[in-house]
Amino acid sequence: MRLLACSNCHTQYEASAFVGPELECRCGTVIPNRLAVGLEAAIHRCSACGGQVSADCHSCGYCGSEIIRDLRGPSLICPECLARNPETARYCAACGVGFRPEPIPSQGKEWPCPACSGLMPVRSIGGIEINECPNCQGLWIPDHRFDELMSRACETALQTEKDKVWSKSPRCSSSNPSMEKIVYRKCPVCDRAMQRANFQKRSGVIIDRCHAHGTWLDADELECAAGYILESQRRAEFAPGNFRSQNKAQIRREAAALARAQRGESVALASSRDAVSSGGWLGDLLGALLN
Repeated sequence: MRLLACSNCHTQYEASAFVGPELECRCGTVIPNRLAVGLEAAIHRCSACGGQVSADCHSCGYCGSEIIRDLRGPSLICPECLARNPETARYCAACGVGFRPEPIPSQGKEWPCPACSGLMPVRSIGGIEINECPNCQGLWIPDHRFDELMSRACETALQTEKDKVWSKSPRCSSSNPSMEKIVYRKCPVCDRAMQRANFQKRSGVIIDRCHAHGTWLDADELECAAGYILESQRRAEFAPGNFRSQNKAQIRREAAALARAQRGESVALASSRDAVSSGGWLGDLLGALLN
């Protein structure tokens, strides 16, 4: 494994098969594709768990793993400090940085559409690079950026629909997923069948996901998924429990006003036992609502 790291955000990339002169990180920083020369550095950390170790120990006191000091075979070079490490290392034995590489970004590559097999050119949605099929309008969101894209879609929907109310969820306006023909799409990157998943388990929006490379959305599924999120938020906002918390201050004010009225009208209330009983019952009720 050969690692490259961004000097700005320190994202690591697995670059063993990358042949270009440079790659662009997701944060926009350009990373030169240079072959690093490994350095022999003192061992301060366990390469298995990252725990601190002494200079003369032979096993980690935290996880029990062997401390490998003789690196005669292939080694993994830390992209931060350039220290040589065992090929199977999870942490740098010198500086302790964790090795968590991500796939190389798509770099603007056109992928075959999982639905109609046509090529999908690259476009940007909210600053996120995706592939869109010009024939079926499906979207391929690479490199696990689905959650970020959903957040941007919800923000856009809130801005454009701020004077409207979502009347029903996409599930209500679409057919029942259990009645539809099941089609397993293939990942455009690895050509393996993707996993079908009901977005947020109950939305009725069926998405196709390759956990290694990205997510496929059929036409309009992005809008439907964003609509479901916004409607769920609206339902939570207007839930009875939330009404209770939102109106707590108002109930306190009304209870205080009632108490003041009872004190100010004590002479008049004394002449009417029924009125006193009624006022006390109402005060008890308001107090119970606040508990």
